[in-house]
Amino acid sequence: MPQRRSGFVSQFLADARFYHDLTHPDGARPGSLVGTMLGNRGLWLLTFHRVAQYCLMQRRARSLTWWFVRLCQSVGMCFNVMFCKSAISVDCEIDGAVYLANGGYLVCGARSIGAGSLIHERCTFGYTVARGGEGRPGIGQRVWIGPNCIIAGSLTVGDGATVLPGTFLTFSVPPGAVVKGNPALIVRTNFENSSLRRSLAVVQDLGLHTS
Repeated sequence: MPQRRSGFVSQFLADARFYHDLTHPDGARPGSLVGTMLGNRGLWLLTFHRVAQYCLMQRRARSLTWWFVRLCQSVGMCFNVMFCKSAISVDCEIDGAVYLANGGYLVCGARSIGAGSLIHERCTFGYTVARGGEGRPGIGQRVWIGPNCIIAGSLTVGDGATVLPGTFLTFSVPPGAVVKGNPALIVRTNFENSSLRRSLAVVQDLGLHTS
């Protein structure tokens, strides 16, 4: 149990540093890590989700600690809906530090989100139902997803892929691909998106027009 708590704290600090680096890019790092923890609703959303996952994976009905964490989970779910305007499926596996937009309006039914990914506001990762089964998207590592996107179905967004703003995606995307449009089209392959993932600027297209 102490090891589990230590792992949770380590992950929380890693998440906070990830947010701090994004909100203070280009090596400029004013402010404290505590300020980052208090000032980013997306970080709160991510943290409460990790609490919910702990409760899901470590159910121990005889443990007072587990029941305390369970209470925190219930409070956190209400907090996420009321203040973060967002919801994440409890069983969505988030592997490592990711960015969830402070602007909120995220509805995440994805089965997984990989480390290093950035997800901007007003995005929906949803289910599709066909032939009696549910389909849920999986988001790879180092993926950049712009605002106002919908990703639905049993699909995979490959590592390092880029989903430009306003995209409606219903098919799997290979690693390093760029998709855009409603319906989505692959507009570029083998694109290195690391420059996009170093800041919170929103790129509308690959002409690097930002807002």
